[in-house]
Amino acid sequence: MVEFRILGALNLLSADGHELKAILAQPKRVALLAYLAAATPRRLHRRDSLIALFWPELDQEHARAALRQALHGLRQELGEGVLVSRGDEEVGLDVERLRCDVVEFERATQQGQLADALELYRGELLEGFFIRGAIGFEQWLEDERARLRTVALRSATALAEQRQAGGDLRESAQWTRQALRIAPFDEPTLRRLIRTLDSLGDRAGALDVYAAFTQRLKGELEADPAPETATLANSIRERKTARPTAPEPSPRQSPQAMPVARARRPLFGLAVAVLGIAGVVLGVTLRSTPSLNPKRVLVVPFTNRTGDSTLDPLGNLAADWITRGLASTEVLEPVDPGAIVVGANRIAVSDPEELARATGSGMLVSGSLYLRRGQIELNARITDVRSGSVVHPLEPVFGDPHEPRAALKVLRERIMSALAEAVDLRLGGPVQAGNPPRYEAYLAFSAGVEIFYGGRRAADALPYFRRAAALDSTYAQPLIWAAWAYGGTALDQCDSTAVLAKRLGGMNLTPLEQLQIDRVMARCHGDLPAAYALGKRLTDALPSSELMWEQLARDALDFNRLREAITILERLHPDNGALSGRAGYYNWLTNAYHLLGEHDRELRAARRARQRFPRNLATLRMELLALSGLGRGREVIERLDEIETLPPDPIRLPAPVMRETALDLAAHGDSVAAGIAFARTLAWLESQPAAERANEDQRFERALTHYAAGNADSAHAIAAELARRHPRDARYTGLLGTLAAQRGDRAEAVRVSGLLVALERPFGRGEASYWRACIAARLGERDAAVDLLTRALDAGYVYQVRFLDAHVEPSFATLRRDPRFEMLLRPKG
Repeated sequence: MVEFRILGALNLLSADGHELKAILAQPKRVALLAYLAAATPRRLHRRDSLIALFWPELDQEHARAALRQALHGLRQELGEGVLVSRGDEEVGLDVERLRCDVVEFERATQQGQLADALELYRGELLEGFFIRGAIGFEQWLEDERARLRTVALRSATALAEQRQAGGDLRESAQWTRQALRIAPFDEPTLRRLIRTLDSLGDRAGALDVYAAFTQRLKGELEADPAPETATLANSIRERKTARPTAPEPSPRQSPQAMPVARARRPLFGLAVAVLGIAGVVLGVTLRSTPSLNPKRVLVVPFTNRTGDSTLDPLGNLAADWITRGLASTEVLEPVDPGAIVVGANRIAVSDPEELARATGSGMLVSGSLYLRRGQIELNARITDVRSGSVVHPLEPVFGDPHEPRAALKVLRERIMSALAEAVDLRLGGPVQAGNPPRYEAYLAFSAGVEIFYGGRRAADALPYFRRAAALDSTYAQPLIWAAWAYGGTALDQCDSTAVLAKRLGGMNLTPLEQLQIDRVMARCHGDLPAAYALGKRLTDALPSSELMWEQLARDALDFNRLREAITILERLHPDNGALSGRAGYYNWLTNAYHLLGEHDRELRAARRARQRFPRNLATLRMELLALSGLGRGREVIERLDEIETLPPDPIRLPAPVMRETALDLAAHGDSVAAGIAFARTLAWLESQPAAERANEDQRFERALTHYAAGNADSAHAIAAELARRHPRDARYTGLLGTLAAQRGDRAEAVRVSGLLVALERPFGRGEASYWRACIAARLGERDAAVDLLTRALDAGYVYQVRFLDAHVEPSFATLRRDPRFEMLLRPKG
């Protein structure tokens, strides 16, 4: 019998034990043989399907010839009878003549022979194997690797639990180690191993395992262990009893093989992932109840009736996939399933028809999940909300609960067909919306969304986006969100955004996904008019998307269309639905009011934000700036004490908030309160630990505060050292030149301004020009200063002006009554 080993190291042995090197030297023949041996269900395969998998780039004639040649080569080497056929169109393998370790592995697990199965699982399916130009095979291979890995992980975990229940902790630890080798980033498995080793008295071994995991996690994902894992390790290290914790979910309960953030709003990431900012439609629940539109469809997450809460995300994924298909038709207008799963003031899932009426949806797609004999059962129905009748009975769809993509594709096709009959026959054709993402990839992506969009922690989200993209190479959404995270103000790493955009350029993006990455790149290039235009196209394409409208409001604000930004934002719902839990909405709104001088409305919005987010430094900043604009400097100073009582914020830091408040007080004429606020800022900076004071970002913040407070010598001493260490950094060089101009050293100021010309960079967004404008203004060269500031704003420096606005920049004090300067900053709409 021929022996074919494809779990771990690849090997193919003839019936007499010789290695079949002629086949092993041909990667495409190896891939074809592996597919025939391991693909499920195990049956004969049509030649047309094999051609589509392995030779998609060839026309029918040449593809069939390539398949014939490959099959002929396999027959010659494998021997008579191993390859079998039925008629001219079907081909497969005789399982009595070829033994494959994948088949043996699955048979052993089904028969409960778990130890034997794990002996066969020597590594991932076709580990390290790759062939070019066969995207379909690559996708199948990725899916099968994930499926078999999950089976192996469950088997090892089950053996560990059995041995532990029997009192054999040493063997339990051995099987748990094997489970961790199978899924090296699975933290529940890690914690189980740490606890088992601790119970055995091997405290050092438990801590070694934790240290190795931490190093691996940092090295490969640039992430830290979950807090509960760190707490467990610390409790062992300190010889203290840890707080009782909930039982860890086993791999049988969770399909994840990576750490997922424990967020305060765990459904937010899944909801936004369901909505998918580039290609999935979100709903705007209008503030007046609209009439029912027969072409508006609400797809709600399917209700999980399996009794297994780890399958909750599958209900969201079903809604996501159906919504994508409906959006791609350009006939229907899907609305927001996120309103159900996010927000404190939401309509209960038990009454989706009420939500459909509230969103003006004439059609409602809903459903439930069940488990039947190990398979997931997807039951869906379409309701005509106007009449309350079911449009069409839909047969249930069955699939693998851990790799549900095939079932989701069938489900969507059935829903599309039913809607074609009910609404528009154009929906009956093929839907060009790609494949559903792998479930593991979807979960990693949704965790990243929660961290980035919900928690505003861009750097922490990136490992999850990278993990999702690695798990599914065809999944564009994680790359788009990663590009967005890199290009934002928190990281400002547009070089990385450009690399991701180039990678996305080689993928089959939907038109909406292409619009989204184009918008991200326009912002990176500082082309704010283009970003604004792309934002409008996105809201035109997705008129029901609250997230898209919020992003357009930000584009309008950055493009100096302040009134338009306010009009958009006032239509949205920041306290429920897709925007729930995001203080960023209030940031854009209060910024717009502040720049328009409408400080009463600004204060009302800031206090709404403070009521919603009372322990948030960003919302306190909003209130302080509004009070400053109203001339209530004494109250501002009294409120500064609150800053130190608030928890750390991922974006807003105490010293910049105090400095920006002081600058705003000065710009509004309250020099006394401004002086006090500057002094408080410097005192806070000096009170920090020595290691933090030595941090370059904090040193630069200290230099900026001295500069704004008029302490030129102190600012110069810090800036000169920073510029000496980093001569290519426009911030340090720019501040040094501005200080030279401030003390009247024209020659030095002009020299540094010349250096800044060479520091303009492709994604610098006008930073060097902004500092040159500051230098020119300090030298009394008003026209040159306005010209340079115009150039900076045209290059996108509005990113920075949002934090150090032109109307509070100390260097521009002499320009504030200049007609050209006033015209430059005057709102455009």
